[in-house]
Amino acid sequence: MIIEQAERIPNAWAVLSSRGNLTYKQLIDRAYSLAFFLQQQGAKPNHLIAIFVEKGWEQIVACLAILLSGAAYLPLDVGSPLDRLCTLIQEADVKIILTQSHCQPIFTHLTSISVDKFISDVYPIPFPIKQQLATDLAYVIYTSGSTGKPKGVMISHQAVINTILDMNSRLEISANDRIFALSHLNFDLSVYDIFGALTTGGAIVIPDHQHYKDPKHWYEMLIKHRVTIWNSVPMLMQMLIEYLKENYHENQLRHVLLSGDWIPLSLPKSISMTLGEHVTITSLGGATEASIWSIAYPIPKQIPRKWKSIPYGMPLRNQRYYVYDSHLNDCPEWVTGELYIGGIGLADGYWKDRIKTESSFIIHPHTNERLYRTGDYGRFVPSGYIEFVGRKDFQVKLHGHRIELGEIEYHLEQHPDIHQAIVTVDNKSQRLIAYIMPEKYSSPIDSCHESVGLITDQTKRANFKLVRHGVLHEGIGPFLRKATITAHAKLLEPINRDNIAPQAWQSLHINEGIDIPHSIISLIRII
Repeated sequence: MIIEQAERIPNAWAVLSSRGNLTYKQLIDRAYSLAFFLQQQGAKPNHLIAIFVEKGWEQIVACLAILLSGAAYLPLDVGSPLDRLCTLIQEADVKIILTQSHCQPIFTHLTSISVDKFISDVYPIPFPIKQQLATDLAYVIYTSGSTGKPKGVMISHQAVINTILDMNSRLEISANDRIFALSHLNFDLSVYDIFGALTTGGAIVIPDHQHYKDPKHWYEMLIKHRVTIWNSVPMLMQMLIEYLKENYHENQLRHVLLSGDWIPLSLPKSISMTLGEHVTITSLGGATEASIWSIAYPIPKQIPRKWKSIPYGMPLRNQRYYVYDSHLNDCPEWVTGELYIGGIGLADGYWKDRIKTESSFIIHPHTNERLYRTGDYGRFVPSGYIEFVGRKDFQVKLHGHRIELGEIEYHLEQHPDIHQAIVTVDNKSQRLIAYIMPEKYSSPIDSCHESVGLITDQTKRANFKLVRHGVLHEGIGPFLRKATITAHAKLLEPINRDNIAPQAWQSLHINEGIDIPHSIISLIRII
């Protein structure tokens, strides 16, 4: 479809950024040249080629070139630690990486190609596009894992194109539209930013890498390039609204897409008042494991006062949502159950992880339908919509990214001076907070300032045992987290909080009924 657009409107803008613009002809020529070179390097279907590129036109060329070569792309976060990147590259069996000239020395053991410096117009005409199946991989995106090991979600061409075509139809996307590509390439919202625009002849507007967190820069780009589609997590839209309250001018936005986190009930009204009543707002949900989005809800101009949250919505085309009890039976209206996704959008599974794949992707025993177990709780309401309730596990959403707190705890505990760790989220500041128990004290506890959250009892430190107990997480609802207790801990009522660090109790909200002796706890707030 993108090739058809390049043939139909070769001189129309495809990519717009401060560091350079590309017409459809320029984009497809660069992509063809790079794709042909990748084929010569051994690119083939269902093999991964990594992308380690900062925001800019190079990302778009890289994605398109990899797909044209017949391979699938693996986007890497340019802000990730080197050891994490190396782990992902090794696990994904990557041999080729597309990057930028100032990053090349990092990946000396791979065939490293600088997209910004790659200049070639050598490719056969017609271009030898590899024969691919609709079920072949399009991309793999890694998400947070509960054991400290990220999971590579494998998405096929047919799965993701279903979502893109449905959204383009719903929003009536055309060649006149311009989508603001604010999300990182390793965040799956970027998939729609890129291919939602290019499959219709529209343009992608890319913010500067150095200013991608600056709402002033966003707005300058929105105005300069007449952006019509905004697609982000709610927090980023809130940042834009706050900026525009003091600096508002006319804009061309017509659709705002919000997903990846809870939408504050006050936000839709703020958007309408600030950006204009003509702007439509759509809430979207789903999972990376189900091709970007699987459910949508058009938010009305006026939010009913009785609402406690924005409805989750109804499934997208060729996708299905179910609310099941623990026996995989349908839950009646108003009864909370676990959310399962079915349909064409499901991922093939997790890259080279059969155990996790079989755990998360199941076959329903009665219908024989393949389903993805989301780990989310929800319920049907009489209007037919699904209402989102929360998570069943220890994952949280922070700035739109799905984070497994257990993965952070795992990596903290790899430090030689840390014995055990508990991580939670401060919802007010939207920051992660870690409480750690050190392997040994470097100084007497009495000398520590109380602000670090240490208990001042110096009796012999007992061996800690992390067990699962009920902990309340604001905004997500009741779910299990780690509580640090010894084998001598008793379940008593009421709880004894007198000797517990105030910071710890304030963040963790340990349930009533757990008595933890003051002599066995040492918590340090480190984040």
